[in-house]
Amino acid sequence: MWITLLAVIPALFAAGTAGAFWTGYSLHDRPFAWYNSNRIAATAERAARDLSPTVVVALGDSALRHATLDEPGMAALAAKHGMESLHFLRIVHDHARIEDFEPLLGDVLKLKPALVLLDVDLLFAERGDFAGLRRYGSHLTEVAMLGRSYLPDQSALQYAKPCHAVGPQGWTATAADRWVEARDAAVQMNEDSPAFERVRRFADQARAAGVGIALLLPPRPAAVEERLYGAGNGYRPAALDRLSGQADLPLWRFPDSALPKPAKASAFCRNGMLGPEGRDAYSAWLVGGIAERLSHPRVEEAALQ
Repeated sequence: MWITLLAVIPALFAAGTAGAFWTGYSLHDRPFAWYNSNRIAATAERAARDLSPTVVVALGDSALRHATLDEPGMAALAAKHGMESLHFLRIVHDHARIEDFEPLLGDVLKLKPALVLLDVDLLFAERGDFAGLRRYGSHLTEVAMLGRSYLPDQSALQYAKPCHAVGPQGWTATAADRWVEARDAAVQMNEDSPAFERVRRFADQARAAGVGIALLLPPRPAAVEERLYGAGNGYRPAALDRLSGQADLPLWRFPDSALPKPAKASAFCRNGMLGPEGRDAYSAWLVGGIAERLSHPRVEEAALQ
C-alpha cells in the first residue's frame, strides 16, 4: 500500500501542477479584456457628452502603440484638420493576433465608430499553443527569479513607449536578423492563415453596421523591412496579393518620404519601433488620412483607395 501511495503521490502532484499551469495560462490574458472593456466604456461615455463626436478605434501590435500619439495628442492633431471631437481609442497587444481582440469586437462596434483601423498583420498572425505556453513559462520564471509582477501592467501595455537609441552603426543586417528571430519565436506570419477569414467576418459585420475599415502597416527600420519582406524572405508579398480585390479593406501605406530627412536615422528605437520623431510624423500622416477618409460619404469609401 505504501509503495502504491509513493508512486501515486508524485503523479498526482505532477498532474496538479500541470493543471494549475494550464489554468493560469488560460486565464492570464483575461485582465487584458477587462481593462480594455473599461476603456471602451469610458470612450462611449465621453463621446456621449459631445454633440458630434467622431470615434476612431485602432487595433494592433505594440508597433502601433509606438507609432501613434496617445488620445490627447491625436485629438489635438485632429482639431487642426477640423475634427473638433475626435475620440481616438488605440488598443494594442504585444505580438498581437486577431484572437486577442475578439472578446472586445462586439463592444467596439457598439461604440458606432466612424472608422476602425486594423494592423494588417492581424490578418496573418498565428501563435500556436506551444509558443504561448513557452512564453507563459518564461513569464513564470521571471516572476519567480526576478520578482516581476504576475499580472502584466495593462496601462504600460497600452501606453508605455520605452525607446533606447540605436548605436552609431544603425540598423544592420545582423541586428535585423536578431529582431526577426525574436519576433518569430513569439508569433508567425502566414499568408494562408485562417485569421484572414476571421478579420474578414469582422469587417463584414462592421460594414453592415455602417463602420468603415482600413488596414495599417506601421513602418519598420529599412534593414528589418528587407529581412522581413525582401525578395524570397518574407510572407508579405503573397499576403498582400490575398488582399487584392478586397476593396473594403484598403491598405494605408505610410510613405518613407513622410519622415523628416534629418530624423530618418533616429526615427527608430533599438526595439525596432518608431521613436518620438517618427511617432510625430506617423501620427500627423495618420490623422490626415482619417480626416480625408471621413470627409467623404461612407458609400464612396471603397473607391478612395
